[in-house]
Amino acid sequence: MEINHENFSVSIIEHENWKKRGKSSNFFELVYILEGEGEQYVNGSMHHYRAEDIFLLPSASCNGYVIEKPTRFLFIRFTSNYFSDKTSGSVNYSDWFNRLNFIIGNYDQGAGQLIPDTTDKKHIKSLLNLIVSEHYSDNSCSVFLVQNLLVSILVIISRNIEKQLFHGQSFPEKRFVNMLHFIHYNLLDQKKVSVEGIASRFHVSETYFSEYFKRNAKESFRDYVLRSKLKIAEARATLTSSSFKEIANELGFTDSSHLNKMMKKYYQVGMREIRNKVTNIS
Repeated sequence: MEINHENFSVSIIEHENWKKRGKSSNFFELVYILEGEGEQYVNGSMHHYRAEDIFLLPSASCNGYVIEKPTRFLFIRFTSNYFSDKTSGSVNYSDWFNRLNFIIGNYDQGAGQLIPDTTDKKHIKSLLNLIVSEHYSDNSCSVFLVQNLLVSILVIISRNIEKQLFHGQSFPEKRFVNMLHFIHYNLLDQKKVSVEGIASRFHVSETYFSEYFKRNAKESFRDYVLRSKLKIAEARATLTSSSFKEIANELGFTDSSHLNKMMKKYYQVGMREIRNKVTNIS
């Protein structure tokens, strides 16, 4: 059974043999394995799945399943617009598109497991059960509650990805670690992620900030931010159907030509080549 809204849908489906589904390219899909076992393939890579595994599949991922034991899937699909709908309640969700970009840019799909922390998996399981219960209810507050539950799930996903992102790296100051967290979560907010904004928030002199950042990160603040944005741009090119103009605008580049120029400068490959490579594989 599936329940659909314009920017959101929930469905529970059982399969003994996987059947390819039509999928709108602008949706993200959170997958929870209720029962069963098999192999999941995403953009050419395969990994084992079993009950209680959780995956997030960005928009244009080429994916499917080789089912070894009959499997019940919970699919939660949503668009980025789901968090920018001003009519859904009094909470401002505009920052959650930043959170999605952080997840897209830093989630290694080839690794398979999205939530390695067992406690966090229990939390997400509880939240998913609440989403299913509320989504099928007639309560007038359910839409708003489901949106908040999904936000909470993204927080947990983000912190698990963050642990993997900084795994093996050690920084001498906790303040600098918190600074990197702040940069990654607010990457699309040019006011927050500026020398002035970060120096003020973390109580570092603006005149000293560049030296402080480079000493800890081993690269300049400008290069760190730019590389972080290019990493997201690469992921958006391979995992979504967003136009290069849209990606450039969302990441704060002047236009798609500027984005393409920076990508070639730092990685010797253009956006079109990045997208075509994945298209050829799939």
